[in-house]
Amino acid sequence: MTNGRFAMKKNEPIYEEMRSLMPYFLIISGVYLLITIVFCFANENDYSLPIGAVYGCILSAASFLLLGKACQNAVKKSEKSAQTYMSAMYCARYLGLFAMLTVGALAPFISLITAAIPLFFPRIAIMIRAIKTKEE
Repeated sequence: MTNGRFAMKKNEPIYEEMRSLMPYFLIISGVYLLITIVFCFANENDYSLPIGAVYGCILSAASFLLLGKACQNAVKKSEKSAQTYMSAMYCARYLGLFAMLTVGALAPFISLITAAIPLFFPRIAIMIRAIKTKEE
């Protein structure tokens, strides 16, 4: 990743976890986008469906990366301050998601439903990876 405030170092465990989940997230997002494109054409060229899907995938990825960065920073703190920090970051992340979904809901060219569904993709990717590694 790039140098900067939100950069993750390659030798940190959080970076490796995020990197191992990326293929699953990208596959799920790609399949979802293809499905919304099919529905777009089936629904008289309603382009708000795939635009909402792309918007939701971007929000989901950003939220998951911010969670990883918060975990990376919390590990370096004492137990009490890490708990407080993670609680604050959790609230800030969800307030940001709420604000961005509200913006998406107010935009006429974004479908709120298709924007909200990708928020579940990181959890699905984690479950798929857990099942795959258990099989190996």
